[in-house]
Amino acid sequence: MTELRALVSSVPVGRVSSYGWLGRSLTNPVSGFLAGKWMAQVDDVPWWRIVGATGELLVAKRDPDLAVQQRRALEKEGVDFDEAGLVQREFFWFGEA
Repeated sequence: MTELRALVSSVPVGRVSSYGWLGRSLTNPVSGFLAGKWMAQVDDVPWWRIVGATGELLVAKRDPDLAVQQRRALEKEGVDFDEAGLVQREFFWFGEA
């Protein structure tokens, strides 16, 4: 979990990354699905910066209120959404892992 925390924390303010990137970036790569399951157990990281590969706020599947919180947090950081409610591609970051 330490590596997961470090990766999530490395996503800069005002940017997002995907669960898939997160999973692939681990020393022992896992699926984005599994990375998302692990993320659900960690609450001391900027979790709102991790979204689906299409920009979808996938936490809505678990709890719609979390998606509202996530969108507010991202908008506060300057992240824009398109008319379908997806994070715009220009805000994705796939930095060095």
